[in-house]
Amino acid sequence: MCAKRKSAAKKKVIFSDEFYSDMSVPEMLYAVTITSPFSCGRIASIDFSPNTKIPENFYLITYKDISGEKKIKILDTEVPVFSTGEVSYKGEPLALLVGPDKEILEELRNAIRVQLDKTELQKNESRFASAYNYLSVSLKDGFPIEQSVISLRNTLKDFSKPREIIAKRRLVVGDVEKVFSDEEKAAFVVEGKWNNHIRYKSNKETEGCLCYVKGGNLHIFTPCQWISQLSKTVSDATGFPKEKIFITRTLVSHKTTNNLWFSGIIISQAAVAAIKTGSPVKYSLSRASQEELLERPPEILISHKTAVDSKGIITAMDISIEFDSGAYNPCAQDILDRLTLAAAGIYNCKNVRVIAKAFKTHNPPASLHLAMIDSYSFFAVENQIQKIAEVTGFSPVDLRQMNKAGGLQKSTKPFTFSFGRSSDAINAVAIRSDFKRKYAVSRLAEHNRYEQSDGSIYSPPSRGIGMACAFDGSGYLGSFFEKSNLSMQISVSEDKKLIVHAYPPSNSIREIWIKLITDNIEIDKRNIIFTNETIEETGKTKSSALVIPETLVGTVSIKTILLKKCIDSIKRKKIDGTAFSVKKSLSPSRLKLWNQEEFSGAPYYNTAFGTCTVELELDSCTYREVIKRICVIIDGGKILSPKSAENAVHRSILRCLSMLVDEDSLRCPSISVQFMQSEEEPKQIGHLVYSVLPAAYTSALSQALAFTVSELPLQTDSLFKICEYHKK
Repeated sequence: MCAKRKSAAKKKVIFSDEFYSDMSVPEMLYAVTITSPFSCGRIASIDFSPNTKIPENFYLITYKDISGEKKIKILDTEVPVFSTGEVSYKGEPLALLVGPDKEILEELRNAIRVQLDKTELQKNESRFASAYNYLSVSLKDGFPIEQSVISLRNTLKDFSKPREIIAKRRLVVGDVEKVFSDEEKAAFVVEGKWNNHIRYKSNKETEGCLCYVKGGNLHIFTPCQWISQLSKTVSDATGFPKEKIFITRTLVSHKTTNNLWFSGIIISQAAVAAIKTGSPVKYSLSRASQEELLERPPEILISHKTAVDSKGIITAMDISIEFDSGAYNPCAQDILDRLTLAAAGIYNCKNVRVIAKAFKTHNPPASLHLAMIDSYSFFAVENQIQKIAEVTGFSPVDLRQMNKAGGLQKSTKPFTFSFGRSSDAINAVAIRSDFKRKYAVSRLAEHNRYEQSDGSIYSPPSRGIGMACAFDGSGYLGSFFEKSNLSMQISVSEDKKLIVHAYPPSNSIREIWIKLITDNIEIDKRNIIFTNETIEETGKTKSSALVIPETLVGTVSIKTILLKKCIDSIKRKKIDGTAFSVKKSLSPSRLKLWNQEEFSGAPYYNTAFGTCTVELELDSCTYREVIKRICVIIDGGKILSPKSAENAVHRSILRCLSMLVDEDSLRCPSISVQFMQSEEEPKQIGHLVYSVLPAAYTSALSQALAFTVSELPLQTDSLFKICEYHKK
């Protein structure tokens, strides 16, 4: 497929329904990345090994070839386009190798030698060896240095100065310490540590681009989701003015935080190579690089200490969140804020303390799937509820209802949520799954399970059932939202075409928007056009790209609401060949309900609520779990396309099941998905499964094992090891 521009060439941003990896142009070069084999140290040289023959039209591109900025500022973080010497993490991009033949590129990459500055290494050796006499670092030429540096890195990790905190969030309500010292209010004290580092792998197109210089302009084809930042990053790195950078956004495959900002670095590298060589360059990350740089699962350790009185009321919650953000993480503060809101958001406790910290380390930048940011906190708090139920003897259903899961919470926290009919949803899922009876039966059996079975392969399977609840907030009103100028505009042209001035983030959303239009306006769907440009009052057009990507703040449901308001206005007009435009925006007063500086108010435009139960059996012969049934009930407002929504939830469940155990995919023969009937405005529901299913799964597994499962993902032999350990 030849990448050609159509008559829309004057537009700075256009959209394509193709993958960039399917595109090609004459005389195109390919690029492969050279990454650091070291975790730390200073690079002395990057070059080919002696006697290597470099064919014609093959180039090694390093930071020395960058004509613009060597480091790019993304939000408040500076990120190097290529490492300028000091290595931050193993796998950091050092250079690009560019040429017309992929096979020769791979051969040449194997001939690259990366040398460290020995002087710097000797300084480190002297400093740390004197403090720890068991440390021995041998300094040799060539790659043997790698092992020395890795040994040094491991020592630094364990014994050097405290980790650098790059972001933090502190939330304190009431007096937590006073409650824990009160025997009446703290009749039960339950502690737990939870670590969810599920990797949601993708088999879709890896990140990359095709770019070339033509007519003094830089042309880029890429699936980037943050176009405003991309144009700034490329402009800063290459020196090309923004008005000379033309971007075609190809089909988007990924929605991780790293994809949002790191793609700008990758594309800048390719753009530098295209300028240096004078040829078109296609650059695609390898699958291994994609997983390591853009999809590396985060390390988030969440500790809970909970006080519960004799009636089952949660009187205090003390929560600690530690996030290994890697070497760079422009989104660290936003991630911590979202984790804090979710950690303290559901249960109406009068005394809450959340201390959240993000640490800079020599690991690759940690990336969160955007559907997963809140889920790490929900995994911890919902498993903690299961543990409280085990300690106190209260039913998990009753615990949630007694502690007012849901409702509009104003008095006891600095922020408010509206969870709709959350109590009805919890009762409905409990009845549908027969939760209370099955939970009681499994609880009676768990105390003497191993004495009865004595490890016999003929023993009946042990059973467990777990529950979890969560909210999904759309339109996060955090620090960047106010800059996004969120609005929806629809124009009707003289030839009776309907132009929606917003580009749908996915094909499924496109279909929902088209159906919403055709159900209310008599128009052929072929006459509906989507564009990313808006019409100003002067009649001029401009790009409507958000300052922050809509995938980060979750604005799809809000845009759908604004689209509906535009449609209602158009219905009151006549489509008779007269051109007109209708624009609806989010009320400024709504934005003021959240105070980011004080971290108080209503943080989301609206919130959907979901609850899930998982029922499973543990096979005493194979030491593997068999999931019998999954029930999900969601209150997501008015569901505009019930079948599409149900299919989306089913797909999320299947994908989530495939990631709970490494190198294995769990299955379930009975999956039930239901939506609460509602006439409220539509809400975002696509992320709820990732917040409730993992916690419900580990809760059920903990009951079946009679031991707490506190970490995901599991290994295929994890349950065997847990059982054997507790038998000793």
